[in-house]
This record gives sequence, C-alpha cells and structure tokens, in this order.
Amino acid sequence: MSKEKKVDLKQEAQTKMETLVEQHNELVKDLESANARLAEIKQMIIEHQGYMKGLEACEKDCEVK
Repeated sequence: MSKEKKVDLKQEAQTKMETLVEQHNELVKDLESANARLAEIKQMIIEHQGYMKGLEACEKDCEVK
C-alpha cells in the first residue's frame, strides 16, 4: 500500500506540473500579444503626436499670414 500511495503522489505531482506549465505557456502567449498591442499603440501615439505638431505649425503659419 505504501508503494501504491507513492505512485499516486508522483502522478498527482506530474499532473500538477503539467497544469502549471500549460498556465505558464498561456500567460506567455497573452503577454506576447499584449506587448505587440502595446508597441502598436505606442507607434500610433508617436504618429499622432507628429500630426498634432503639424496642425499646430500650420495654425501658427495661418495666423501670421
């Protein structure tokens, strides 16, 4: 019975490890996706800042003339 119990504990530990690895891998995928979206949003912010600076420059030029 003692040996049977050890086998059960080892199997439980293996199952738990597999579950943890699956959760880890899923979180890594989520992080990669979120980081890609973050980079995309950062690029959009930079582009929009340029657009806004262009509008400000145009506005200043239009007021002078």
